[in-house]
Amino acid sequence: MILENTTTLKVARWWNRACDIIPCNGGKDIGIQKILDYFNFNKEEATAFVDGGNDISMLKYVGTGVAMGNAKDNVKAIADYITYSVQEDGIVSALKHFEII
Repeated sequence: MILENTTTLKVARWWNRACDIIPCNGGKDIGIQKILDYFNFNKEEATAFVDGGNDISMLKYVGTGVAMGNAKDNVKAIADYITYSVQEDGIVSALKHFEII
C-alpha cells in the first residue's frame, strides 16, 4: 500500500515487520557492482555475507554468497555456504574456510 502510487521505488523485505524502500534501479547488487567496477573486479571474485531477505539480490549477484548462521531459512537455502552467526565469529570462520585468511 505504501508504494501504491509510485513508479520509481521498490520494497526489499528483510523481516516480517520491516522492509527497505529503495529506488527501482538500486539495491545492494547495484552497489556491489559499482564498487567492483571501480576496483576493476568481476562479480565472480566477490563474496557477500548476508542474513536477511533484503540481502538476497546481493547473495545471488556475487560469485560466493555466504549466509550467516542467524540468517532466515530462505536466505540459507540459496547461499553457497552457511557459516556461524556474527556473535560466533562466522565471518572469520568463512574466510578461513575459503582460505582467504
